[in-house]
Amino acid sequence: MPQPLKVVSLGFDMPHSWDMFIRNDDSNTLVFENLKSLQLIGDRFSEYELQDGSIDPIDRAWPKLVVSQLETLVLFEIPIPADVAESLMSAPLKELTYKGRSDYAHMLCQHSTSNLNELVLAFDMYIESNVETFYQNTNAIFRNISKIPIVRCTVADLDLKINWSLIDWSYLTHLYVQNLSDLDKILDAIPAMPYLQFASLIVDINYKTDLSLFVTMLNGLKQRYSKPSSSKLETLLISLLGIDDELDGALDELKWYFPKLEHIGKVE
Repeated sequence: MPQPLKVVSLGFDMPHSWDMFIRNDDSNTLVFENLKSLQLIGDRFSEYELQDGSIDPIDRAWPKLVVSQLETLVLFEIPIPADVAESLMSAPLKELTYKGRSDYAHMLCQHSTSNLNELVLAFDMYIESNVETFYQNTNAIFRNISKIPIVRCTVADLDLKINWSLIDWSYLTHLYVQNLSDLDKILDAIPAMPYLQFASLIVDINYKTDLSLFVTMLNGLKQRYSKPSSSKLETLLISLLGIDDELDGALDELKWYFPKLEHIGKVE
């Protein structure tokens, strides 16, 4: 007797990715009665991008999905039509992982997230339509998810440099930043994330002159700030792209600024 299908991991080559599950050509509904985990993987939106830079979700390629037992949903760099997002988010999800553009993350998180134990969002600034939209979408997400115990965000800060003074990620608990260009600016932003417990920062420093300025900034924290921050940050990891050995000692200055720190070290 065949076992019920509980896990599906699907790489997308739209519009044929769902064909293996469709039994009746006239039906546009797929019912997964026992499915617990669904992973859908795209390709950096490249095959869906239109000439004006917008994304074509190719609504006609998606069947209606019924996933009443779904607990884990993973979506990587794939556009999701609004009706599909609504159907997926109506499931009793415990874990949601989304990597892609902030507008699609916002669309997903506009639906109920009250059942989630963990939300993981990852953004690549290379595929964002513009940085202002990124602020609007992510601020709206992280201001309105107060009941999720673990909220993780990964940002690759590449072509569109983030202005951390415009970030309002109130309920974020874990932050991972790659190619960070302004460590001093993010030090200002972290205390505005009152639930942040963990931060991993890979700083884009390539030359010894930059390192000297970086160390000087760390050593001058008590002059820059009149008092320690109110941040609840417990773990802080920092890497300087291969020149970490010269940081020994300088990072200890951050313990004054983040008094709740239990561990400070380097990104492995």
